[in-house]
Amino acid sequence: MIKTRLTQFVVIFVAALTFVQMAAAESKAKVKVFILTGQSNMEGKGRALHLDTYKADPLIKDTYDTLKKGEGWAVRDDVWITYPTKNGGAKSGGLTVGYGTKGEDSIGPEFGFGHTVGEAIDSPVVLVKVAWGGKSLAVDFHPPSAGLPDQVGLDAMLERMKKKNPQATLDDVKAKYGYYYRQLVEETEKALADLDKTFPAIKGQEYEIAGIVWHQGFNDVINKDLKANDYADYTKWLAMFIKDLRKDLKAPNAPFVIGELSTGGLSRRGVFQKAQAATADLPEFKGNVTFVPTAEYYDTKAEELYKKNFWKGTEEEKAQWRAVGNDRPYHYLGSGKTYYLKGRAFGKATLQMMNN
Repeated sequence: MIKTRLTQFVVIFVAALTFVQMAAAESKAKVKVFILTGQSNMEGKGRALHLDTYKADPLIKDTYDTLKKGEGWAVRDDVWITYPTKNGGAKSGGLTVGYGTKGEDSIGPEFGFGHTVGEAIDSPVVLVKVAWGGKSLAVDFHPPSAGLPDQVGLDAMLERMKKKNPQATLDDVKAKYGYYYRQLVEETEKALADLDKTFPAIKGQEYEIAGIVWHQGFNDVINKDLKANDYADYTKWLAMFIKDLRKDLKAPNAPFVIGELSTGGLSRRGVFQKAQAATADLPEFKGNVTFVPTAEYYDTKAEELYKKNFWKGTEEEKAQWRAVGNDRPYHYLGSGKTYYLKGRAFGKATLQMMNN
C-alpha cells in the first residue's frame, strides 16, 4: 500500500514538475516588450561618437566592443526597436544608433537599455519608444484618474490659451489635459498590434510587456504652482500615471522605472528629484517600481567646455566640444556618454525587478 502511494506521489510530482518546466519555457519564449516613454530626454539628444571619445572610461570600456562592428555601430538581431513618434514620423529596425533626434548617429536611453537587457535575456526583445519633447505630467501626460483641475485652474489655463488663440474655448482646455497620455496609450497599442508586420523575425510569437521606463520632468520642474508645494502633486500624479498606464496597457505588474531628471548633475539634485523618488517609495509599489538616479552620469568634462563657451569658440575648441557634447544642460549637454549610461542603469534596474 505504501509502495503504491509512493509510486502515485512520484508520478504526480514528475507530472507537476514537467508542467512547471513547460510553463516556464513557454513564458521564457515570449517576446519581452519594454515601453520607453517621457519627454525630450527620452527622445534622446546624445551622439554615439561620444562613446568613441570615452571608450577607455571604466564605465564604458567593458561594453564598448559589443556596440561596434568593425568601424561602424552594430545592429542587434535579438533586440528590435520601434519609435512611432520619431520627429513626427516613425522608425523601426534592429537596435543600433539613430533612434535619438540629433541625426543618424544620435542616441537616447534606448541604446544602453537595449544592449543591457539584450545581453541578459534569452528571449527576443522589442523596445517601443513613445516620447515627445516639452511635455508635462501636470497637463500633457496628466493621468485619467487625476481628473481635471477645478474651475479656477481651468479658467486660468483658458486665459493663457487665449493669448495665443483668441478663439480658444473651455473644451479646448479640457482636451489638452491628458492628450499625450492618450496618445501614448494609442501609439503603444498600435505598435503592439503591428509587431508581426514590423518585425517578421518574431511573427507569430506571443509577447508580454516586461517593463516600462519613464524619463521626464523638465516642464514640471519649471512649473511655479508645482514648485510652491515642493512638487507633492507630481508625486501624487506620477503614482496615478503608473497605475493608469499599467491598467490601460493590461500590464498590471510590469516593472516600472522612474528615471531621475538630473539635467544639472549632482549639484542640481534637489526637491524635484525627491518628489520623483517619493513615488517609488510608496508601499503599494514595493518591489515593482524603482527610482533610478542619473546625476552621477552627468558629463562634467562636457560641462566644463560648455561653460568655457567652446561650443562657439575657435575651430579647435569646437572640435573638442563636439567630441563630448552637442546641446544645452537641460538635455544633459547632448552627451552620448550620459545617455548611454542612463540607459544601462534603467536596464539593470528593470532586470533586477524582473528577477525579483
